[in-house]
Amino acid sequence: MKRVIRLLALGLAIGVNGAALVAVNASMVGGAERELASQQPQRVVIVGKRQNLPVREAVAIQNCPAPLAL
Repeated sequence: MKRVIRLLALGLAIGVNGAALVAVNASMVGGAERELASQQPQRVVIVGKRQNLPVREAVAIQNCPAPLAL
């Protein structure tokens, strides 16, 4: 009987610690996501001559979310 009670207490302690770790992890992930969402994009400055780029690279340049400054 003593062994069963100890095993139950151990199981309960592991469950409580696991729940606490999950809660702390969720809190840290939520804080990191809010921090990343609040950052403003950096300004991109491009210096150089324009070239005739292949279609794939031209599309990548046109889809850049940063404001353009030439």
